Amino acid sequence: MLKKIALVFCVGIFFSALWANGDVSEPAAKDEVGYVLLDKIIIGFQKMASEGSGGYEFVDKLLQEAMAEAKVARAQGKIDAYFFKRYARMLLVAKLAIVNAPYDREGILDGFITREINVYIEDVTGEPGSLRAEGENKRGVGAIAGAMAEEILNLHIYLDGLKNKPELLKKFLQK
Repeated sequence: MLKKIALVFCVGIFFSALWANGDVSEPAAKDEVGYVLLDKIIIGFQKMASEGSGGYEFVDKLLQEAMAEAKVARAQGKIDAYFFKRYARMLLVAKLAIVNAPYDREGILDGFITREINVYIEDVTGEPGSLRAEGENKRGVGAIAGAMAEEILNLHIYLDGLKNKPELLKKFLQK
């Protein structure tokens, strides 16, 4: 029950961060695969927030489907290596945050997971992650949700920039 409450809290923070940046909920008007992959995550978490649902099974299924689709898109050349790497890392950190490891009853992996989450948060936001591998919220779902929202915006900006790349290169070469 505590994990479900934490997950719903995570979803709320995730959407608060996206709403604050004024960029949510409408599926991308474009049909480019990168935008569709990002929308899958946004819509999945939005559905959880609006229905008050979620839980490990729902989030895990969402992450597994998103990764499978990203692998296919990468293999088909529909997304580039840079987008794939950052998208996959975002999914990895989300998975670390929800991992249910009954085989790790003593928390042997807690330090590793917390370190990876902190590094991700710092890489995306520029602010050091401050999670510790202890307490009820040792995975820091709120901080992860904020970093994921920021990364989704960054990846949207990246995709938008790809369209302008030839123009920008031409402009820089003229200087």
